[in-house]
Amino acid sequence: MRRLLALAACGLLAACAHDGSSAPPAAASPGAGRVGYVRMDDLVKKHPLYGQLAQYNDNIAALNLSAIVPTVLAAGPDLKREEARLEAQLDAAAKRTDALLAAKGKSYQDRENAAIAAALRSAGAPSGPSVAGIQSQMEGTAKTQAAGAGAQAQRDLDAYRKQLEAQDMAQITAAQHTLAARADRTYRAKADELNATEASLSLLLANADAAERLSLRTRLSSLAMDDAARDDANKALAALDRKEADLLAAARNRDAQTLAALQTQLRGGIETDLHKQVAQIQARSVARFRERAGQLQTQFAPGSGPLIATSPNGAPQVSPNLPPALRARIAQLHADYTQAFQSDAKATIADFQKTRSDLTRRYAQLTGTDAAATQSAQLEIRSLQKKRDDLYGQMVAQIDREVKTIAQARGISTVVSTVAPAGGVDLTGDAMKDIETLHE
Repeated sequence: MRRLLALAACGLLAACAHDGSSAPPAAASPGAGRVGYVRMDDLVKKHPLYGQLAQYNDNIAALNLSAIVPTVLAAGPDLKREEARLEAQLDAAAKRTDALLAAKGKSYQDRENAAIAAALRSAGAPSGPSVAGIQSQMEGTAKTQAAGAGAQAQRDLDAYRKQLEAQDMAQITAAQHTLAARADRTYRAKADELNATEASLSLLLANADAAERLSLRTRLSSLAMDDAARDDANKALAALDRKEADLLAAARNRDAQTLAALQTQLRGGIETDLHKQVAQIQARSVARFRERAGQLQTQFAPGSGPLIATSPNGAPQVSPNLPPALRARIAQLHADYTQAFQSDAKATIADFQKTRSDLTRRYAQLTGTDAAATQSAQLEIRSLQKKRDDLYGQMVAQIDREVKTIAQARGISTVVSTVAPAGGVDLTGDAMKDIETLHE
């Protein structure tokens, strides 16, 4: 902020050297050829609108903190326990779904076997497979039934992967906000510390020169002092002011360098910590995805020796040893029971998806990942930032006009607001008096 103030004031105050055709010639003024300077930070704080500017800064800082999404990386014990409880509920729901699908698969297989056996008995086909033979092929036929549910499970796995990716992005964004806020607090604390040190130095210098300054002012109050002695006393007072101003300016320059180094260090720390947290988030998501994929692979592992084989085009193929009519009847029974099982399994998986969606919603509420609220806060921040920048521009422009008038009156053609130049004239005190009159 201090550097921005200095740059803005430099651009505005430099106009003093080019504006005002009625300014007295340099040769006619005792200040001609000298450089003046002001402490823009101090002048801005004395402006009557500084309270409104500070209010904008506070509001923007508060909104920045409220827009930070809490991250599960720094979750407390209660949040971790709730997260573990939701994970346990999700695992339990998945296991219940697996068990229910297995039970339904066996039930439909038994019913299909019974229907095929009845069809064989009614057809009286001696060369066809026996009931015992059909029952021995239950595992193979179950593989065909599970294939349909397996396709649905694969789609469910793809949706789960996308959900994990979305959660990763939300957590990474939250980590970025948290790290940036922590670095900002550290920077502000150091800036406040250095400002307090500068204030202490200013008081110390004033106290050190208090006796000499009082003596000079006492001499100046004497009516018996001649003009030469009075001029010497005024020069001595001005020398004291310059000495104090130069020491303070040097301290502020050192502090500015300290803050710049701290900012570089904080940025590097943010990048390092963010890389670590991103790696942790992604590793956890990969582990969860692999665990879920392993469950599905185990659940829908293919069997061996199917009674009704699947042709290359995906259609069921009944044993060719049966008569055409019986083979068509068995194929129809197989298609009917397969379709019934897939419909029932789809409903079971849909129930699981509903349960998982509810748990996911509760998890999102738990971690506070509300993108809409964050976007609204960002819009409000941008609006406040524009109002704050407009107000600050008006304040600096008004300060510039006051300083320009003072500089012209003292015959100073160039005014800066960075580090105090050697031999420069400090116009801050005079400008501050003029700005304070704006309150009246």
